Amino acid sequence: MAARLITTALISAVAVLVSDGVAWAHAGGLTSSSNEPVVVGIQPPVPGLTVTVVEAGARLRLDNRTGQRVGVLPPPGSVINALPVVGPGDVALWSDPRIVAASTKPRPPDARLAWRIPLRVGDGTVPIGLVGEQRWPPPPDAGLWWLLTAGALVLPVGLVALGNRCSGRRVLKSPTRCAESPDSRGTRGEVSAVSRWTLAVATAVVMGAHVVHMYGSALVVAQGRLIWVFLAAAGFAVVGWPIGAAGAWLTARGRPAGPLLCLVAGALLAIIIAPADVFSFHDAVIPFAWGPDLDRLLIALTVGGGLGVVAAGWLLMRRTPATGSAVPPATEASGGQS
Repeated sequence: MAARLITTALISAVAVLVSDGVAWAHAGGLTSSSNEPVVVGIQPPVPGLTVTVVEAGARLRLDNRTGQRVGVLPPPGSVINALPVVGPGDVALWSDPRIVAASTKPRPPDARLAWRIPLRVGDGTVPIGLVGEQRWPPPPDAGLWWLLTAGALVLPVGLVALGNRCSGRRVLKSPTRCAESPDSRGTRGEVSAVSRWTLAVATAVVMGAHVVHMYGSALVVAQGRLIWVFLAAAGFAVVGWPIGAAGAWLTARGRPAGPLLCLVAGALLAIIIAPADVFSFHDAVIPFAWGPDLDRLLIALTVGGGLGVVAAGWLLMRRTPATGSAVPPATEASGGQS
């Protein structure tokens, strides 16, 4: 048991150092937010010029099909010169300082705040206006998602504890074991199939939930190849996923190393990587391709289920016999005589 504890502590410490603390909450460094920009229109309209919101409001995208250059003008009196100038047929993405400023302001009474970005088309002396609003959607019911997180934690622990208890009763009732055997005291001995499969399935669900969460987040990023965005956002989780898969497989097969690997993978995701995601329980806008509620469910399964895997793995490790430590019942019954 001491060797297992030391191994777990060392692997967790390495994970913290390599992952540089808490990983990004979503792909591309995008994070959840309480508000989002909405483009109302271009005044006056310009044929061939479109501007859309991308990356859950983090940036704007300008598609120029006008045949003339289109430039984004800075705020009056500003020295900002990094705003894009888009040639005919080109596309540009940028984070506008006016939208950033609007997103940091308190929520207005009507949950809307107007903004305007001037654009220059060609050599026009009078700029046109990109008109939009910063909107605050109703926040989610954070209590519900925290309750689901707690349920994902308690369920695997409860099933493993119940399986261990039933297994301990079978050991006590077995006529082939003496009452003073270490197995009969329930601290070590038979590991029930219910406990093994509960831990294996819970670990697989946690790993799968985090993979889907990262993939759906990577789909929101507007630039870069999807595979590299996905891997860069996953960070050290690309090591945790195979560790968890191996742990689930070995646990289902009854191998002693399985629960330890499940514990390490669960701790890596639930304690080191995923805690930054729980802000999504309170924010209305989430950078996720398939809807915010699905992402919140995946986060609840990762954080709560990961902690449940840690606790369930620990319970199963306590039941696993140490190699060579058990004394054969026949030797105990005969007092050591052949």
